[in-house]
Amino acid sequence: MKVKHFLNSVEHDRIQQAIKSAEQGTSGDIVLFISHRSVEDPLAAANDEFRKLRLENATDKNSLLIFLAPKTQKFAVVGGTALHEKVGQAWWDDLVALLASHFKESRYTEGLVAALEQAGRALKTHFPNDAPDRTGQQDIVEE
Repeated sequence: MKVKHFLNSVEHDRIQQAIKSAEQGTSGDIVLFISHRSVEDPLAAANDEFRKLRLENATDKNSLLIFLAPKTQKFAVVGGTALHEKVGQAWWDDLVALLASHFKESRYTEGLVAALEQAGRALKTHFPNDAPDRTGQQDIVEE
C-alpha cells in the first residue's frame, strides 16, 4: 500500500483523541510511529524507533509504541520492560491479533482506536497516575 493512501485513509483526529484518552489517568506514554520506508523486520524497526524516541528511558518503563510501515504492509507493537512484565506475552499477542484483524479488512482507524483503548485499560490498571504527560513526546510520529 502506498503510504499516502494509508495516511489519507486514517482519521488522524480520532486516533489522536484515542491516544490522549488512553494516556489519561496513567503515567504511561503511547506513540504511533508511521514509517515511510520499506521495512523487512517490523519488530526490529519498532525497537530501533523505541530507542531513538528514548521511550525506554521513561521512569516507569511503561511506554508503548505502535509501529506501522504501510509501504510494506507490516506493523509491530513494542513496550517498556515494566509494561511487558505486568501484562504478559498473551496480552501483546492479543493486541497484535486485534490490529491484524482490523487491518486485514482495511479498517485502519478502527483497529488503531481499538488497540489504543486496550492499551489504555492496561496502562490505567497497572500504572495509574493523574499527572499529565511528562515526556513531551509527540503522540503520532511520521518518518
